[in-house]
Amino acid sequence: MSEVLRFDSVSFIRNDKTILNEVNFSLKQGESLAIVGRNGAGKTTLINLLFGYLWPTSGTVSAFGERFGETPMAPLQNQMGIVQPGHQETLLQRLTCFEMVVTGVIGTLGLYKEPTPDQTKLANDLLSSIGLLQKADQLYQTLSSGEKMKVLLLRAFGEGKQILILDEPTAALDLTARVDFGKSLDSLKDKNPNLTRILITHRIEEIPEDFDKVLLLKEGNVLAFGVKSSVFTDETLSKLYDLKLSVGQKKGQYHITVLS
Repeated sequence: MSEVLRFDSVSFIRNDKTILNEVNFSLKQGESLAIVGRNGAGKTTLINLLFGYLWPTSGTVSAFGERFGETPMAPLQNQMGIVQPGHQETLLQRLTCFEMVVTGVIGTLGLYKEPTPDQTKLANDLLSSIGLLQKADQLYQTLSSGEKMKVLLLRAFGEGKQILILDEPTAALDLTARVDFGKSLDSLKDKNPNLTRILITHRIEEIPEDFDKVLLLKEGNVLAFGVKSSVFTDETLSKLYDLKLSVGQKKGQYHITVLS
């Protein structure tokens, strides 16, 4: 498998405060990574650096073999889809479900022109793939929280995407909606096995079973990076959360218990 993403000694400083410090990791095509950390750990900053919303203070970011700063960003960004619920809902909430998805197909933040027949078909096929075609003409802002996340997922999954970035997509969802969203994510992965997924979360129990790698961030530093079985230990997670914890596993899902 070819490498699709690399961070080499990436640091980010804002107002003399170090948000990320010497971050190193890489991903190959088709791998799935969960980035876990407490609030303020630097998770979203890392994703914004990956997508080109921010620029490293030092170090280098590379995607698809191209180093940021040495190649145009637009072609690289066009191969990445991102779900950032709060930010995207503010910009796009007045669109219909179909319009939300077709903006992802076209690669725009708004619908400024009539989509082509091929773009229309792809958007409708995506809606149909997870049972939302009947909602195509419904305003996005009138959907349930779970339906909104599924539409944002479809929007990020537009044509030609090789990396899918999920920035705490289930934070506002109840248990039923989280499970339903996970099934939709699995369905899209099944249709594109080479898709590389990156999930930002602060809850290890929300990490899908088939995510193979984990990166733990604490105060901007990488505490651990590797496969789940090597990273999710009592000692490492106790350091991450500054609590005495016990880690358990059942059917591929990890959970933690706070010890007295």
